[in-house]
Amino acid sequence: KQANHKAAELVRVAVGRVIVAKPVHKEKMPCVPAALVIGGGAAGMTAALAIADSGYNVHLVEREVRLGGNLLDLYYVAEGYNPQRLLRDLVNRVRSHQRITTHTRTELVNHIGHVGDFKSELQTSRPDGSMERLTISHGVTIVATGARETREHPLLKLSGVITQRELEEMIIHQPENITALKDVVVIQCARPIGFPEYCSRVCCTNTMKNVIRLKLFNPNCRVTVLYKNIVTYGFREEYYTEARRLGVIFMRYTDERPPKVFRVVGDPLYVDVYDVSLDRWMTLKADLVTLSMAVAPSEGTTELARKLRVPLSSEGFFEEAQLKLRPMDFMREGIFLAGMAHYPKFIEESISHALAAAARALTLLSQESLWLGGVVAQVDPDKCVGCLTCTRTCPFQIPQVVQFEGRVGVGGLGGAAWIDPAQCQGCGTCTGECPANAIQLINYTDEQMMLRSIQGLGAWH
Repeated sequence: KQANHKAAELVRVAVGRVIVAKPVHKEKMPCVPAALVIGGGAAGMTAALAIADSGYNVHLVEREVRLGGNLLDLYYVAEGYNPQRLLRDLVNRVRSHQRITTHTRTELVNHIGHVGDFKSELQTSRPDGSMERLTISHGVTIVATGARETREHPLLKLSGVITQRELEEMIIHQPENITALKDVVVIQCARPIGFPEYCSRVCCTNTMKNVIRLKLFNPNCRVTVLYKNIVTYGFREEYYTEARRLGVIFMRYTDERPPKVFRVVGDPLYVDVYDVSLDRWMTLKADLVTLSMAVAPSEGTTELARKLRVPLSSEGFFEEAQLKLRPMDFMREGIFLAGMAHYPKFIEESISHALAAAARALTLLSQESLWLGGVVAQVDPDKCVGCLTCTRTCPFQIPQVVQFEGRVGVGGLGGAAWIDPAQCQGCGTCTGECPANAIQLINYTDEQMMLRSIQGLGAWH
């Protein structure tokens, strides 16, 4: 009997829901067949070429004078190939492509609109110091601003303490200095004071490639790597094995007893390290100390995220919509993510990520028009009191208080909230938070949820 009663109630409420149902309409809007790619590194150029090769115009924005990003300072990789050849190939293809417009010395100033119809204002710094502004229209945006090697560490003020990037440059450009070294100490997992704690993923493999090259140049040099954990995942484990075979010594340390670098007047550097295996402190002499610094988001990432209205992760990188299912998407439709702007990656991972982002962008660019709207929030201007609750609580920062004709708010206060149906995600956050009950979610209005006409919500007949 109770089961039949429950079934009857479900049918009654379902019928009531159908009675108050209303059609959900979407608006047809044109899609601008062009893309904006922010960042001229490996990921940015790869994404730009993939879209341009598919027949769509691309605006590639790079704030530096040259294209290349981190590839400009990368001379070899653990796998053995020369990344400079990749750099030259990408730059030449980008520069010669008829559908790619390259904007160097340029930064994004403003970014408005919605998927299929964005408008961006770019500012270019000319060599003579003058500024030039340009507004472009595009259907999609790809963020590929990369990352940087941090240098905000007090030990780097000491003479003889360098970063992994500087060691790589020394190996390539000053081999005579490498052959003169007798003792080298490498300290892994070095990060600036107060910096978020996370694994940069690429540092350990980067260390392996540098110490292997160093030992090949100078087999008699004593190389000691101080580490917390070695993360050479996958087939990169072979480089750790090769480094050990060449005589590199690995000593583990802990956060409770970190290595200490100091210099005695007139003597070279010394490093005090507590060896966990031997359970004792040891002092290592060092002609050169190399720090594996954390990889951080590129400068200006926070400001760019504010302009694009996209979120950042706890580490400061751009945050994807869903790590497993949508790693190249933002929650805001039409904006995509590629390369090390997402998190530290190897070259091949950045290229794969860029190609995936370009493929997602092409699914939009290939459509002449897009159907937008549907189940979105709507504001009743006659009820809006302009309290700004919706603008503060919306996780996508979509509601705006504007004054259109016929939208002056309660008592003619000078404006009412407005939600762009092309941008709204339909999450209902603003609907639940609005104290004036001025916002309703299409297909989930108060009347459709309460079903007062049949005493639906909270009633049991």
